[in-house]
Amino acid sequence: MEHVKPVVGIANCLGTPVCKYLQYHRKLNDYVRNFKRMRDELNCKMEEIELQLKAELLRPLGKIPKKGVENWLKAVKQMIREAHVVENKVSNGRYLCRACNGKLVDEKTREMKEFLDKAPNASEGLAMDGPSAGLPLPTSELVGEEAVRNEIWACLMQEEVSKIGVWGMGGVGKTTIMKHIHNDLLKQQRFERVIWVTISKEFNVMKVQDNIASALESKEYLDKEEDKLVRAAILSEMLKNAGKHVLILDDVWDEVSLEEVGIPEPSGSNGCKLVLTTRSEHVCKYMGCKVIKVKLLSEEEAFI
Repeated sequence: MEHVKPVVGIANCLGTPVCKYLQYHRKLNDYVRNFKRMRDELNCKMEEIELQLKAELLRPLGKIPKKGVENWLKAVKQMIREAHVVENKVSNGRYLCRACNGKLVDEKTREMKEFLDKAPNASEGLAMDGPSAGLPLPTSELVGEEAVRNEIWACLMQEEVSKIGVWGMGGVGKTTIMKHIHNDLLKQQRFERVIWVTISKEFNVMKVQDNIASALESKEYLDKEEDKLVRAAILSEMLKNAGKHVLILDDVWDEVSLEEVGIPEPSGSNGCKLVLTTRSEHVCKYMGCKVIKVKLLSEEEAFI
């Protein structure tokens, strides 16, 4: 009886009935096995949900995770981190702590079971449509450039024109015109995506790949890959899955190999368009573009 009193005292401190306390003490190993099994099941479910979510975000692009899915994944990752802490504590525990550890493991197992039961239903979809085809770009007012703007717009609306090269000396307004067209395309919603990427003089294939992927909100799919060819293959799939889109490459200084970057050839069959702005007419012709020249405004046009 003298040996039972201390056990009862500890059990009372734990707020646990004596029989349950003794069960935690005697069957700790069973509780730990259940705990590890539940942790592994939860981890597998988390990885399964993450893989399906990634697949849904790629087909088609423009999708975003459902808020409930995002919250569940975040909470489960925290739960698994806590489970590792509990496991370490139990494995380093002393014999007299067996009951306390048994209770801790049992409670954590129940929590993980609740998370597993509340896992998102993959058959209902894990992603939803994103907010828009793109964001409007800040721009200044067009002055005396309506004729060129209208010519570019007409080409974009023609099925037989897939690549457009807008060229002219620096400062004539190529970028400003294309910003207005970019924003007008968003308003019209004729294309599923309108993608703007600045190239600049120091051309770098991987940087261009990253910038296009970022515009598609999918850069994470390229981050772990260093091989340019593999990155190009991944980016090509992203753009194909982006649906009917317009890709605008601003400030192109030299010929760009679409294949090397991972840009699928735009055509009437896929409905995609490529527009580039450049100072070089040669670049436009080399890349097979419909060539449109932007000229300096006359004095009369500049002061209208």
